[in-house]
Amino acid sequence: MNIINRARASGQSKRDSDPIRVGDVMSKAVITLSPSDTVAKSVELMATGDFRHLVIADDEQKVLGVISDRDILSVKGRISEWRVKKIQEVMTPTPITVTQETLLSSAVATMIAKKINCLPVIDTSGALCGIVTSTDVMKFSQHLLESMEKRT
Repeated sequence: MNIINRARASGQSKRDSDPIRVGDVMSKAVITLSPSDTVAKSVELMATGDFRHLVIADDEQKVLGVISDRDILSVKGRISEWRVKKIQEVMTPTPITVTQETLLSSAVATMIAKKINCLPVIDTSGALCGIVTSTDVMKFSQHLLESMEKRT
């Protein structure tokens, strides 16, 4: 489904000339952990889910950090007692965040410049409302390319 169809399906009207925003491509279903959760819990969640990033948030859903599958592999390789380590000890604290209104091009530029694969998305109150990942961007690119190919 291309971005125009996605916008129409959600009740919005989106023109070809409208800029693409993070909210157009982000994943709204975000798995969160508490800073006091263990690395073992993050391993379990990633092993049973279809994602590579977890957001660490407080009770008000304010973003405190992120942890990726690569972070976990690094911890497992360096620390023998990784199962009992607290997430707060190994997470990337205070990650860069974006809003749903952030231009997708800006979010992608940040991800490339910082060599990161996800950006938590926050609402106007600063609470977590989604995540945009490199996979989300690639899926969007695939749909865009496919729709362009159909026009030729």
